[in-house]
Amino acid sequence: MSDLMPNPWLPNRRRATDTVLRVFCFPHAGGAASAFRTWQQHLPYGLEVCPVQLPGRESRFGEPLPTGVVDLVPDLAEALLPALDVPFALLGNSMGALVAYELARHLRRDHLPSPTRLVVAGAKPPGGAARMPALSHLPDLEFGRAMQARHGGIPAEVLDDPQIAEIYLPVLRADMAMVEGYVPEPGPPLTCPVSAYVGAGDTVSSAEDVDGWAAVTTGRFDRRILPGDHFAVLSHAELVLGRLADELALR
Repeated sequence: MSDLMPNPWLPNRRRATDTVLRVFCFPHAGGAASAFRTWQQHLPYGLEVCPVQLPGRESRFGEPLPTGVVDLVPDLAEALLPALDVPFALLGNSMGALVAYELARHLRRDHLPSPTRLVVAGAKPPGGAARMPALSHLPDLEFGRAMQARHGGIPAEVLDDPQIAEIYLPVLRADMAMVEGYVPEPGPPLTCPVSAYVGAGDTVSSAEDVDGWAAVTTGRFDRRILPGDHFAVLSHAELVLGRLADELALR
């Protein structure tokens, strides 16, 4: 796919003329590219934020929903390849962390451009989520309430309005089925640095949980605790992007 053609995976992309680092952002389960829309405001000079739109939601509603994290990656890599022409980082929140991680592995395995850094937030390390009680098989209302109780972040109208639930819950269920069924395949560790963020009030992934991400790379690992819950990173764009900018001396 030409970088000059519309790319359904990057529907909200705002190309920067002097990009030094491109940051691809992957949403949480049930989420979409719009979760990172505000991240495109007030960017440090040289940074370009690219929210990634997975199939079956928002501008891609009606497309088949993904059924596996690993299976999703080859098409994703092919679609993003034209945009990997400058240094880039991969950032994933919750489920998105697993997608970003598997994409980094795929790029390295196929000798394609690799990220300068993997940033994960609110996520247990690969394989960790599979040890939690499965929820994706539950009936709709029970599933929605169980997800809200464990993860939070579901608007009240989703659970109160059957019409909205009919649109939102299938996406959330499919994503959770991907998370619950994800088993990382054996392979060499990454070599890029990994940064992990976790909310101080996150009841799904603790600080000790996210420390497990250190094992996925031979590169440097750091962890930072943020104010907030399981979705804390979404409210701290300035801090996260500022750290990336500082690291590359973009300011």
